Amino acid sequence: MVATNRDPDEGTGKGSLQRFSKVKAIVAALFLGTVVAIGYAIFKDQSLVAKFLAPHLPIPTSPPSVVLGDSRAKPFQPDVRLTREGVEYLLNALDEAVRRKDVDGVLRHITHDATITIHLKQGPQQQMAMLTREDYRKTLAMSFAFPSANDFTRTNTSVSLAADERSAKVSFKSTETLRQANREFKTEGEETLVFTIRDGKPMITSLEQTFPGDST
Repeated sequence: MVATNRDPDEGTGKGSLQRFSKVKAIVAALFLGTVVAIGYAIFKDQSLVAKFLAPHLPIPTSPPSVVLGDSRAKPFQPDVRLTREGVEYLLNALDEAVRRKDVDGVLRHITHDATITIHLKQGPQQQMAMLTREDYRKTLAMSFAFPSANDFTRTNTSVSLAADERSAKVSFKSTETLRQANREFKTEGEETLVFTIRDGKPMITSLEQTFPGDST
């Protein structure tokens, strides 16, 4: 059980405002809550990619047709599909990037046009923020600079694959202990990610997180 030093203004409006400001300062630390993609080393090693992506190559049923007058050869694109094992592998690698506080290790798996939505709740108050990928980079860097116990944990993970196996929706919860001055407090988060095959590899195209604040 974590010992907590309470702010003398905690029961007042001033204490609520200070507490809400603290929550806003650390909300990005749980953006990925473990996540939802792959660490940097994974995509450098193509043999690892083969472990969790299931390529489906079309079987020709008739001789290929010949188009006269077009000498431009089109590159072959394998029909890559997602598997449940592959998604879990991605999430585990993303968890490690969060624990390493590796901003690039997280962002390299988020598309430039990804939809990023953050819901922040503190008591009766609730705010919503829409972030660009660059906004998210800056916020994530600040959140990773916030002291923590390095105990980020993902729980209650649910994976739903699309029928065509080219996208997957993932939801989970996360917890982490953060440190400020002479106190520690446990934070909780809920996150939903959408992985979509882009250019032959899975990328996060949607990230939505609900952050309820201090659970201690």
